[in-house]
Amino acid sequence: MRQIRSSMFVAALGLVFLSLIYLKPATSLGAGPGQFGTPKGDEGTRIFNATEHPDYSGQFRLTGQGTVLVGSMHDRSPWDHLDYAGKRLNPVPGRILVEVDERTNAGLVLADFVEGTDRYRIVFDRFAGAVPYQDGGIATRVYEHGDSGNGDPLYPKTWLYLAGWGKADVFKNGDLLLKDYAAHFMVMERSRDPKTHEVHYPTKRTLPGGETDPAGMEIDLWVRSKDQNTKNFPPYETFLHLYWEEVTWR
Repeated sequence: MRQIRSSMFVAALGLVFLSLIYLKPATSLGAGPGQFGTPKGDEGTRIFNATEHPDYSGQFRLTGQGTVLVGSMHDRSPWDHLDYAGKRLNPVPGRILVEVDERTNAGLVLADFVEGTDRYRIVFDRFAGAVPYQDGGIATRVYEHGDSGNGDPLYPKTWLYLAGWGKADVFKNGDLLLKDYAAHFMVMERSRDPKTHEVHYPTKRTLPGGETDPAGMEIDLWVRSKDQNTKNFPPYETFLHLYWEEVTWR
């Protein structure tokens, strides 16, 4: 009987020893209270600004394939270059390159595409913010358009992973076509229905999110003139609109 009790005691000591061994790695890492951060209030669930991350570089490098020109470079007024109905979408050979530094509001957005026998290039390399949410010209993690209170309501409210505002030049077959035109690029949630290619906007909705699909992503590029023309939509004399739904982060 004593041998049985002695064996049980030894076994119990062994279990205690093993439990200490398995617990030890958790404490041997030198983890003290709060070392990995302690959320304060709603800090653990809110969306942080990019600059609140200690390792944020501010450098973005993306490419877009599957170029779609909304309308045509040869359209005559009146035209619709937002085309919510998705009836005048023109797939063309081309691509877009985005290489920017959000911290310094500098970099390059370069779009090349071909329509018919003409080759076009958009060079967007001057960034400047006109209002606070544009953060000096290049911004990340912000809502825009629709009923967001930021920007115009021409497009649905969307979460912008990255966006820029400024001036661009457009070249046709190597010759300058448009100089210092207002430009805007958006890396945004998918705006078009993947089956019908419609933008479901504007619609009456009960949910607070915009009429976009967060399950997809696209890059949109707008280039527009100062001069307006109310016969067109949007109401500008010139409004170039391209988008890319095949987005690669590099």
